[in-house]
Amino acid sequence: MLRFVKEEQALRQIGSTPDAGESSGLRPDRIVSGRVVPIAEDGWEYEVEKDWRSELWVPPHRSTGTRQPTPRTKAHCRGWLVDPTTCRSVGFSSTHELRVAALLMANRAVVEVEDQPPAIRYLGVDGRWHHHTFDFRATYSTGYKIAIAVKPKTDLEKSGIRQVLKQARTELSDFADEAIVLTDENVTIARGWNALSILRARRARNDEDCARMRAFFKGVHGAIHASHATAQFDDRASALNAIWCLIYDGVLRPVFPDRKLVDAPFVAKAMSIH
Repeated sequence: MLRFVKEEQALRQIGSTPDAGESSGLRPDRIVSGRVVPIAEDGWEYEVEKDWRSELWVPPHRSTGTRQPTPRTKAHCRGWLVDPTTCRSVGFSSTHELRVAALLMANRAVVEVEDQPPAIRYLGVDGRWHHHTFDFRATYSTGYKIAIAVKPKTDLEKSGIRQVLKQARTELSDFADEAIVLTDENVTIARGWNALSILRARRARNDEDCARMRAFFKGVHGAIHASHATAQFDDRASALNAIWCLIYDGVLRPVFPDRKLVDAPFVAKAMSIH
């Protein structure tokens, strides 16, 4: 409860929460979930007449995972995130997997995130063939693929995942270029919180707001408090959303990336803005 109050106070300070009596709402350029496709029959699209739109909303693509999160469980966090890049659901079976998935989707260099990709076959130290299913496979814009195993740091030894990866790396072939394990030491709660904030901002992106915020930062030198930037907008929630989008774009960067932005709300330019 104290953490919730702290975050609400911090969000109010940097402008994402409207003051009492104020109304505020984001104005996304596109629908925030799913996609819109033209209505067609026999390969022929209907013509648009007057204000009538010949479009149909369809939900996000289903997860391609070979295994899906269990619908009912005890003491575990399971569910799906929608990747804005591919408009596809990505499953997770723990809060740690949730943070890893969000961090991958918040990286503009990653063009595809797959949960529970097909298992690979590898020769174990016992001389027998085994199968291993990675938690995620990330494909970068360069075509480079990374297979990712997700484990809590406390489970690294007893799970034997390091030995599994050592043996599996020799059998990756076209499946992936590299295999790694990510723990809660690598993907912290703070980094996951920031990544989820980026995902939320991407869904509600408004290009006009982003352009205005980008123009503001042309005259900024060094780091500034996020509230100074959001103060340039009448709608501070939209301004903060634009900041998150520009962080995703690589235009801005959090000064303290290992902390939640609400705890250390300072941002700076990550590149020259022309």
